Amino acid sequence: MRHDPVTTSNARCPESPLLCDPGRLSLQEKTVHVWVLNDSLIEQVCAALAQTLSPDERHRACAYKRERDRVRFIARRSILRSLIGRYLNCRGESLRFRIAPFGKLALQQPDPARLAFNVSQTDGMALLAFAWDCHVGVDVERLASDMDVTGIGREVFSSIEEAALDAAQSDSAATFFSTWVRKESLLKALGTGLSREPRSYTTRNDSQLGVGRWSATHKGAALTGWTCLDIVLRPEFHGSLAVSLDSARVSLNVVTL
Repeated sequence: MRHDPVTTSNARCPESPLLCDPGRLSLQEKTVHVWVLNDSLIEQVCAALAQTLSPDERHRACAYKRERDRVRFIARRSILRSLIGRYLNCRGESLRFRIAPFGKLALQQPDPARLAFNVSQTDGMALLAFAWDCHVGVDVERLASDMDVTGIGREVFSSIEEAALDAAQSDSAATFFSTWVRKESLLKALGTGLSREPRSYTTRNDSQLGVGRWSATHKGAALTGWTCLDIVLRPEFHGSLAVSLDSARVSLNVVTL
């Protein structure tokens, strides 16, 4: 049985724009850094972060009708800029983003050739993933018990995933969200999102990889050279990571007070 090493660390969250030491971040080859941002913590530094946004990002922030949504956008986007700047050893304010096909946020300036990143957010939490020379996708969702999980699943899940959801019965909501974040993280890494035949992909537990690890197939053919795993968060959240690196090391960085 193979185990991909996952390490977890806590990053202290002082009253500063960078959340932690402002020095350059070291990201090793075949390693993925996943940052876990709790909104109740990052909102505290929102005011100090606002000036790092580009004019179009500030305009977008002002368009939010609810103060909470505006504050979260500013904090999350500014922290993303800060972290990318630290990985690339440049000022976060100098970064320029673009929207890739199918809506994925991508780096336009400086040269985006090596650093891969992905962002996912839900009510109360955001995940940011970074790695070199690969495709990476991450997803997080807050568990909700009042959704038509069977109906939604039919639009996205493969027949094998649907069968697993039907078999879950009383635990159908947890099974739905676990499957959903896996599929979302994979399709985001592939760059297509849910817009291109999501039912042709199947995600499933793989006993040979260990607890919390999963594998995927496309039209029955195994996707090889990938590391796919569940991200263990608080009980009300489900998270997942997919990265096109074989046996990648994963560092989970949880921002705390």
